[in-house]
Amino acid sequence: MELENKGYTVHLPVIPTMDTDKPDFPTQRAFIEKNIPLSRDFVILGHSLGTLLAMRLAEKHQFSAMFLISGWDFDDLTAEHQSFWPNKLDHDTIKKNVNNIYVLSTNNDPYMTDFSMKEMAKRFEAEYVFVKDAGHFTKDSGRTKIPELLQYIHE
Repeated sequence: MELENKGYTVHLPVIPTMDTDKPDFPTQRAFIEKNIPLSRDFVILGHSLGTLLAMRLAEKHQFSAMFLISGWDFDDLTAEHQSFWPNKLDHDTIKKNVNNIYVLSTNNDPYMTDFSMKEMAKRFEAEYVFVKDAGHFTKDSGRTKIPELLQYIHE
């Protein structure tokens, strides 16, 4: 709502296969590219597994900013994430394609460590943003909003 009040168009799609036992990156990428008008002015947010989708999109598309929230950029070889790793992430291309990259972490995420998030921020030369006691930035963690992001989204 706050972004829409500032004049932004906000897309919050229900991404196919995301909440399944076997999320499929090619299906997700095709859905986003077909239904969302990606452009250089676009700000993309990825949360958890969605960070991989955001980074893979940034290998191919240019964005104004990218927020990576409770995610990872290292090869994850679990069976359910195989389709996201056809090859290693191209960090250099992502850095060239995205003007500003932000990595959000917390001290009590049950899935991602603060250390791994700091290391990802270093690999992307990104701004590291620490949010105290945010869990996995989910409703189950008591988080339905991340107001800390607003200061990084420029008009």
